[in-house]
Amino acid sequence: MKKSLHRLALGGAIVAQALVLTLGAPVPAGAEPAPKSPATATATHPTTASASASASPEARFASRVTVKPGWELARIRAYARGDSAIVGEIKPGESWPCSGGCGTVAGGHVTACGTSSDRWYAISYYGYVRYVSATCGTTV
Repeated sequence: MKKSLHRLALGGAIVAQALVLTLGAPVPAGAEPAPKSPATATATHPTTASASASASPEARFASRVTVKPGWELARIRAYARGDSAIVGEIKPGESWPCSGGCGTVAGGHVTACGTSSDRWYAISYYGYVRYVSATCGTTV
């Protein structure tokens, strides 16, 4: 009896770890699900409307952030500042889900990808809220 409970617990832990790894992996831009309707997005995330107030109409219905066309990568930072630690990169064909809506938030000023701005996209990156500069990132 004790051995079977141990095996059951071990099996559950393996399944949970596989699920975490699967859900945390980046999704290629071409394999994305359709964006949620505005009513569903607002009901699921109450802060969506306020977070996307600064977004263009197209960005309000977007659900992911990717690198701007023509650029090799967009850096993912721990905080919305240019001097913050780089924790990852988004390359062409990759995208990450927005965190709290796909509008931009104000942060530290940065010069990157040929332009300057203090606007940042908040993304969900392996379970953490991280930031991509609006100078290099765009919504899809």
